[in-house]
Parts: sequence; C-alpha cells; structure tokens
Amino acid sequence: MVNTKKRKGSRLPDEIHLQPAAQSAASSEASGPFVAYFASGYCPEEHEACSFEVHRNTKRPREHCLVTEKDKVDFVGSTIDSQGPPSCRYAVGLLDKRTGVMKYMEVSGGSIIRMEPHARGTNYGPSGHTTELEETAQARRAQNERLVHAFGSTRRQRQLKERDLAQVVGDNVEASGAVQEILDAAGEKAAQAKATKDEIVRAVTGTRSIPPHHSEATSASEAFRLDELMPAGVRESLDVSELERATEDLEYRDSVLRAEDRVPDFVLDRLALITKPQSQAGTRRLRALAFLAPLLRLYTGRRQHRIKPRESMQALAERTGVQASVLQPLLEQYYGAEESLEGHTVYSRTMEQERTMLLCLLMTALIAEDYDLGARQFEALRAALKLTSDGLRNYYREMGCTMEKMAEPGSPNKQYRVRLLPQGPPGMPAKTLGEAFPKLAIPRARNR
Repeated sequence: MVNTKKRKGSRLPDEIHLQPAAQSAASSEASGPFVAYFASGYCPEEHEACSFEVHRNTKRPREHCLVTEKDKVDFVGSTIDSQGPPSCRYAVGLLDKRTGVMKYMEVSGGSIIRMEPHARGTNYGPSGHTTELEETAQARRAQNERLVHAFGSTRRQRQLKERDLAQVVGDNVEASGAVQEILDAAGEKAAQAKATKDEIVRAVTGTRSIPPHHSEATSASEAFRLDELMPAGVRESLDVSELERATEDLEYRDSVLRAEDRVPDFVLDRLALITKPQSQAGTRRLRALAFLAPLLRLYTGRRQHRIKPRESMQALAERTGVQASVLQPLLEQYYGAEESLEGHTVYSRTMEQERTMLLCLLMTALIAEDYDLGARQFEALRAALKLTSDGLRNYYREMGCTMEKMAEPGSPNKQYRVRLLPQGPPGMPAKTLGEAFPKLAIPRARNR
C-alpha cells in the first residue's frame, strides 16, 4: 500500500497565478538566469553542487558561455550552440505556496544550454583566425547534419548523403577531379621514364576502391565472390536456417520474421524468387540474403553506436537487430572504435567506410539476384537505401556492371536492369571484369 500522506506545507495551492518578475535597471544588465543540462549524463549529487562561471561576449551581450569544473573534466556550454531561433521559449519560475503566486523570468538566450565535457589540458579552441573560421564552419556543418538526420525529411537526408559522397576530402578521393590530379602527378613522373598514356592510366587506376574482386575473371561468379565480401567472422557465424524455412513456410515468413521485424522487408520479398534453395545457386543466393540483412540494418540505421561500460556486445545486438557474432566483425570492418570520456565504447564510420559498406551491400544484393537485378528489384533496392536512381546506377557502373534502362509503367523514377558480365553474342571473346570497368575520361590537350 502506497502512503499518500504528504508532509505539512508540501501541498501545492489550488490555483497558481503567474506574474512576471520585476527587473531593476541593474538586473537588466546582469547575466542570467540560465538553464543547463549535462549531455554526457553526468548527474551531480546534492552535496556536489556545481559552481558555474559565466562569460559574456562584450561585442554581443546576448551571447554567454557557462563553465563548471569537476575532477579532471570541464563542462562547457554556450547560448549560441543552437543554430537559428529556438522552437520555443523557456522560463524559470519561483512559487510562493502561501500566496499561490509564481514569479517567472525568461532564461537568458531563450533556450536550454547543453554542457559538453572537455578533457582538461586539451585545446578545443582555434589557434588562429583562419583556423577559427574553418572550425566554426565545420561545427555548423556537423550540427546541421545532426539536425537533418534527426528531423529532416527522407529527401533532405538523401541529398545530404549524396553531397558528402561527392566531395573530395581526405577520406573520399574517388571523384574524377581528384583522380585527374593524381593522374597529372603520375604523368610528370612517367615523362622521365618515357611511359605511354595507357601505361600511366593503368598504373593510376589499377587499384580501385571497390569490394574484393578479380579483374581477370570473365564470369560474374568469379569476378565477385560472396565469401570474399564477408569478413571471416561473418562467414563462420552466418545462419541461413530461418530464411531457408521461410522459402517454404509463408506463414512463418510473414507472421514471425516480418511481423516481428526480425528480417528487413527487402530481404523477405526476395525469397519468393528462390525456387530451389538446395541447389548450388539457391544456396549461394540464400547466403547472400542472410548477409544482406545485417548490412541493410547497419547501413540504414545510425552512423554511430555506443556500448556502455557495463554492457556487452549482446546489448548492442538487441538494439540493432543484428546477431552479436555477426555484428562484431562488421563493426570491425566498417567502423572505427573510440573510448569516450564517460567510458563508453563508441563505434562510428567515416564517409569512406560508409561508401565501402554501401558498395559491398549493392554487390551482395546483385549476387542474391544471381547477378541479374531486374527493374522492379532495382527500384525496391533504391527505395530501401533512399538513393536516387542515377546515384544507384553510378555505384553499379563503378563495379563494372552493365546498365539497361527499362520503362516500368506508373513509376516516376528511372529504372534499370543491372547485370554483371553478361554473355555476349556467340563467337565473341568473353570480356573480363577489368575491361568492363568504366574508362577514365581524359580531356584532350589543347594546342598552344
């Protein structure tokens, strides 16, 4: 039985009247009040009350910075962290229970301040004017990306992802402009060795940033092999029993795997195409679908995952819906691990790692279709990954696939049939994967 008896004087009045707090001329120039929270989850006890220092920008009086020190960590927050006007306003109130009057005052800056942990002794600030401008722009871009991923529309998220993949940065040098610069540098060195243009191009483009492949192969199954796409730990732990059962038991597929969201819909919809699961081709396609499921979960999910100090990999596996023995090698393959100040293990992926995962996912999806992806499957895959038709087409072309434009009635998007090393006319020599790769377009030298 819960004791509902309250202490004397603790009951709130029946009616509370709001009244703005009176401000004197001196208080109007003072700072505050402020409302802050600790983003890291730090929660001081009552006997460890925090003492805050308030710093104000002399040129912009409404901009303030809060600092508090605890042990070896400084917590820093600012009223200018949020971009644009806040969605609502916040106030602090003081209730007089005897009179039923609550005097309130709007918090400084109009929003709640996020206190971020900073390791003491580490320089988080800019070293010069140029660095300050660059870091400020990077911080704003990073914050904008977080807002788009949290609240943006599907179209806006897709546009942001495609924009990042198209940029030539330290971890993404696949753009044609970057390749051209590398080619020019190689040309200067090769001029002394009297190398031909074809030899220079082969030297520069010989190593491609695509999944493991065999350039000399003339068949699709030899060009990209499923087992070589999988990390060793995944090959040992991959379980196809659920999918194999679902090929024959439609009730199990829909009422269990689909209803409980144990397998992505895109994978379950492909099972109907496997009519002979016991054959060599059927077994390969089932394994491809079983590998495709965790790739889809991770790629379409969050770009960063955390494991708390007392948690195991199983806890993260339950949150992501990926088997723990499969999740671990995939994190090692496509993510970088760091230790946070709070002791969390943080897995995050760079843009280059995300691109590598996407190419592996796309080739696995093609293997699941026996290296022949139809127009409807192309559209379903595009929708599942939230890509544009042109973007998906370019990724497949980069891996040597041939594209055939198809016209599907009622579809507003471009659709293609994707094949890898299809058989040519009788009597024609088979094309190798290396010959199927897109050629680098080199502009002709202008006559001077």
